[in-house]
This record gives sequence, structure tokens and C-alpha cells, in this order.
Amino acid sequence: MSEESKDLITLDRRGDLSPRVALLFSMMVRTRGRLLRVVEDLTDSEIDYSPDMKKIETIGTLLLHIAAVEWSWIFEDIDGEEMDYEKWKHAFALREEIPQLTKQGLQFYIDRLIEVRSDVFARLRNLDDSKLHKLVDVGSAEVSIEWILFHLLEHEALHIGQISLLSRLAKTKGN
Repeated sequence: MSEESKDLITLDRRGDLSPRVALLFSMMVRTRGRLLRVVEDLTDSEIDYSPDMKKIETIGTLLLHIAAVEWSWIFEDIDGEEMDYEKWKHAFALREEIPQLTKQGLQFYIDRLIEVRSDVFARLRNLDDSKLHKLVDVGSAEVSIEWILFHLLEHEALHIGQISLLSRLAKTKGN
């Protein structure tokens, strides 16, 4: 079996994380890798494309949204920190009736994703597997920390599909 084939069926269980936390985090890492491959060759106009700026997020907005939601679930919901609304308001542009952020370039969004993921990794290094079952109040429900980690990779994976479709639409429109 080639190394590439082996990579497809093996998850990196980082030794600096608790075993179950490492498994969930490695799934998040694989999902992020897929996201980055989907956007790596997009032009600035494709990053800023939306069929309807008032109703459908741009790829850039979705990338910022993925970073903001990851920050929120980990630091706001688990740790009780308050989110800096000014920093993240464009991640929820259509929900808050804020214009979508454009003309930032792909690296701006990737930098936000990297910054948040780095902070999340540092936080997860202090999370022991025995704490995964702990319930946290997320406003409308109580969920376990393990569910939050699973939901983060699920959330990102679903947006990858949306981003893939938007990128194909952008290319057909000549952006």
C-alpha cells in the first residue's frame, strides 16, 4: 500500500492530545485539508462571487463563517468567553444584514482559519478524554463537548459542498 493510500484510511492521532480528542481533531484536520484544496486555486473574483449578494454568502463569507463558528463553539460555548462582535460580524453578514466583506483576497480568509485552528489546538491540548462527556449549555440545548467537536467537522464539511457549488457557478459566470 502506498503512503498516499495509507493516508486515506489512517487518521493522525496526535500524541500531544488525549486519544479521543486526537481522533476528533484529526478528523477536523482532514476536513480542513479538503476545504483548502477546494479553494486553493480560486481567484479573488471567485472568492467574492455570489449569485445574489443579499441572499447567498460569498465563498469569502463562508470561509470567515467557518472560522467564526469554530471559535464560538470552542471558546464561547465551552469556555464562556465573549466573542468580539466587531472582529467577526462579517462572518454572519446575511443574518445580521451587514454587507458581505469583499476584496480581501483568499489569504485573508485562510489566515483567519489558521489563527482560529491554532487557538483551538492549543485549547484541546488541555482537554482530557474524560471531559468529552461534559455537557455545556449552548442557549437552546445542552450538548457534550464531544458532540461540539463532531459538529465542527460536520459544519465545515457541509459548507465545503456549498463552496464547491459556488466556485463552479463563479467559473461559469466568468468571474
